[in-house]
Amino acid sequence: MEIYNKKEILNLFLGAIILGFIFSARGWGHSTFNFGIGFSNLIRMSILSFIVLLTYQTSHKLIAKKYHAHSTFRLWSMRRWGFTKNAKFKRPFLAGIIIPLFFSLISNGFLNFAAIGSSEITTINKKRIGKKYKHISEQELAKIHLVGPLTILLLSLILIQFPSFEEIVKISYTLAIFSMLPISGLDGGKIFFSSLPLYIFGFGFICLATILIQFLAPVWTLIISIITAIILLSIFLESNF
Repeated sequence: MEIYNKKEILNLFLGAIILGFIFSARGWGHSTFNFGIGFSNLIRMSILSFIVLLTYQTSHKLIAKKYHAHSTFRLWSMRRWGFTKNAKFKRPFLAGIIIPLFFSLISNGFLNFAAIGSSEITTINKKRIGKKYKHISEQELAKIHLVGPLTILLLSLILIQFPSFEEIVKISYTLAIFSMLPISGLDGGKIFFSSLPLYIFGFGFICLATILIQFLAPVWTLIISIITAIILLSIFLESNF
């Protein structure tokens, strides 16, 4: 099975352009609009976004392989707008394109709503022969979906030590935290409904690390975020079990 098929590469490419636009929206000139400057910024941010997305999705693929499954990147789409029987879109709503662009435009580029897509996991049944369960478990699914956001957050913790990587650091931690939103179609929603304890740990860790990375050294950010996430998980488990 090929690592990346053409459709997945296209989705990654489109996702990178969307991210590139929202992260360069305030870079189309200073006091006046300048197409040359803006287009140059768009290309640069799209390339950096593609690198982050490729890192994000490759980590998904590697952990999925461990559980005898295959991970494919898909742009975020919605088929329903409510919970009633008729609350369906006639065609899939391309939320991963429309919503980030909408927030970027109405906020004049201040709000980088980086929720654009997630992994779709399919089990490779013939490779699970001899396993306790024929299909991948909910816990395994949650782990696969969590690896992507964690990987790019750790990438930002490593690269923040180098001033020249400031832009890719921002893209990485912003994508990580928006990917963890508990919304259907995003990695966060899939983790939330597969393993709530793992979601609490992962979301707590990523949120706190995203805040602390602005003020503390990477090592202290990592230590404090892990300890806090463990405390949050312990409180949840103690109150529910």
